[in-house]
Amino acid sequence: MNITDTLVSTLYELANGPIPEEVFFEARKCVLDLLGSMIGGTVLLKDRLNAYLDLMSETGGSTVVGLGRQASLQNAVLANGMNAHVFDLDDGHRFSTVHLAATIIPAALSACERFDRSMEDLLRGVIIGYEAAIRLGRCLQPSHRDRGFHASGTIGTVGATMAVAAAQHFDRLEMKSALSAATSSAAGNNRMSLDASTLKPYNIGRAGHDGITAALIAKAGFIGPNDTLGGNFGWLSEMAETFDVSGLSLENDPNFNILGAYHKPYASCRHTHAPIDGVLALEKEKKLDPEAVEKILVRTYRQGVKGHEFKEIPTAISGKMSIPFCVALALVHGAAGMQDFTEESIHDPLILRLTEKTDVLEDAEITSWVPKKRAASVEVILKDGTRLYKQVDFAKGEPEVPMTIEDFKTKFMDLACYGGKTEKEAEAISRFILEDQGKIRDLIELLK
Repeated sequence: MNITDTLVSTLYELANGPIPEEVFFEARKCVLDLLGSMIGGTVLLKDRLNAYLDLMSETGGSTVVGLGRQASLQNAVLANGMNAHVFDLDDGHRFSTVHLAATIIPAALSACERFDRSMEDLLRGVIIGYEAAIRLGRCLQPSHRDRGFHASGTIGTVGATMAVAAAQHFDRLEMKSALSAATSSAAGNNRMSLDASTLKPYNIGRAGHDGITAALIAKAGFIGPNDTLGGNFGWLSEMAETFDVSGLSLENDPNFNILGAYHKPYASCRHTHAPIDGVLALEKEKKLDPEAVEKILVRTYRQGVKGHEFKEIPTAISGKMSIPFCVALALVHGAAGMQDFTEESIHDPLILRLTEKTDVLEDAEITSWVPKKRAASVEVILKDGTRLYKQVDFAKGEPEVPMTIEDFKTKFMDLACYGGKTEKEAEAISRFILEDQGKIRDLIELLK
């Protein structure tokens, strides 16, 4: 088999074979985690997304969660994906560096609403979408990111496509054609997260938008090339200077990779989480007074330094990408949740002073641990000369330091209520996601 056939065979066999209950339940947690972010995210993007849908004359028949309206299938997915990512609380995977849920679940959810599928269909789609994205991400990284691509936009498009394909029970040829169409659509530029840009969520929403389009193009009968991933002009060689296809086969990796996803307790880029964990641990252990801090040194891996060491914070969204700002915010607030990243925070004199006093440096040893560990050390130097130190090997939410089911429920309730749901409404949604086997249209009614 060629490279494309190898990946398609892996995804098809996993989609149509037995799936352990623990894998299904992990998918339920991923859906719960994502829908909380999606509901909460409407608070920030509601006006702009409504303006976009008005410009597009969108009415359609697919639900835009939290906006009280419907749109075309693709634009509902676009809006839901953008809402799901704007807080940067959605999950990901440290080996593939893809934001998984926000690219994959909106596409699978809207497809299941449109075609009247069940909760089991949605979960099966989510599991296979994660599988596609994680395997391709591991194959392409770190060269893919070094070329400037945003993996959540590029690889996320493929994940979204294959999630829809699995949820809709595509046959093997349809899955292969869907994968081909997805690679033709895949895009995403890391520049979207820099400066005063507010377009990073667009990378995410567009991945789902193009993913569902690619899947339905294949379902309509369009056929792709024999090997879209490999050979001359193959997608893999376009996306990366070097890549490793060994993990695409089921023989080399028989596992369900959704179990390796991480989940985020903090509303910021994952590269900031180990430093945040470190400074919060020091704050708790030593009762740190932010006013007493003279200097903060964060040492971490090369990828975490590059593009995350900046100290000028033009917007709250850009602050989520800055390690100095996130560390300063966490030290002052004692938290780094969705309600901490505000316009007030980016103008807070104490936070800004601490941001300026925080330097981010590469530690060659820590870099050598990547991707098995994405660690960081935090050294706080006080004005009296005292030096405090904390190393974090695995940020909270990694499989090695997992969030509990109660953590997931609490996070969902906070986000859903922030997004306008009552506690009773939020509890009903949570219960359906974690326990129900019913129709997705019944879940959509709860989300409206």
